[in-house]
Amino acid sequence: MMLFKKTERNLLAHQLNRKLYFAEIEEKLIKVTYCLMADDLYTVDHAIPELIKIIDQLELEKRAIMNEIGRLEDSDGRA
Repeated sequence: MMLFKKTERNLLAHQLNRKLYFAEIEEKLIKVTYCLMADDLYTVDHAIPELIKIIDQLELEKRAIMNEIGRLEDSDGRA
């Protein structure tokens, strides 16, 4: 029972961390969008590197999710 609670707590912490990570990515995207709209000195040339970083972060998270799904499928197949 204690192991189950620890595993449940770890899973919750992992999911909260993932949610925080996506919130940080969203914040960056909103900042770039706002700067493009509101600041005449902030140009597309400034935004492109930031957008590429955001896309890279999303790609890394997508890979992590797919790896996790693959691990879950593998563990279900062995059971």
